[in-house]
Amino acid sequence: MGGGIGQWLLFRAADRSLSLFSLVVPPGAATPIHDHLAWGLVGLYAGTQDEEIYAQAEGRLDLLERRALRPGDFYALLPPRDDIHRVQTTSDTTSVSIHLLTNDTGCVWRHAYEPESGEARPFRSGWVNVDCDHAVESLSGST
Repeated sequence: MGGGIGQWLLFRAADRSLSLFSLVVPPGAATPIHDHLAWGLVGLYAGTQDEEIYAQAEGRLDLLERRALRPGDFYALLPPRDDIHRVQTTSDTTSVSIHLLTNDTGCVWRHAYEPESGEARPFRSGWVNVDCDHAVESLSGST
């Protein structure tokens, strides 16, 4: 994801229908605005974060909500509602969140969005500790 941000895979179902991972975001760093193409749960373990939730509307992104998150806070990702967001660490220490999502989040092709134009581009975040192989589902659903 850049900026020293990393996703560490903790568990992945054999059929890649479920992944459990930690997202590590250094102080002041922010993820790109992105989607997940899956439902899931996210809980903040350490540090603090601001989350911005977006929706696509007529070729642009609309900011729907901002949330300040502290350790112990959690939220659901429910596509298409709440599926597009960005998180930024607001603490002086690295933030760590735990994600349980219904896909192989680091390896599937998703979308990152340009903040001003709302333009989507292909995006694959990857895992810090596990390589993605060639037989991974793409945005079109083919392998």
